[in-house]
Amino acid sequence: MFKTVLVGLISFFLISGLLIGIGHLFHIDMLTFTFYESSSTGFWAEGSVIPFIIGLISCYFIGNYYEKRKQGGTK
Repeated sequence: MFKTVLVGLISFFLISGLLIGIGHLFHIDMLTFTFYESSSTGFWAEGSVIPFIIGLISCYFIGNYYEKRKQGGTK
């Protein structure tokens, strides 16, 4: 069970990081997550959560696939 959670967590960070990196590299607003700081009013953040949502969905499927494969069935 611990390995399944670890595989899902690693896949979430890798996929989300990869999508955010692609967004910054190619200037895709839907995939970027940027922080803006202002000293007089504190700070605020702006960006898309789409890479994190895609990461969560893929993490779920990768975790299920890993668990089924670990049990011996690839159906």
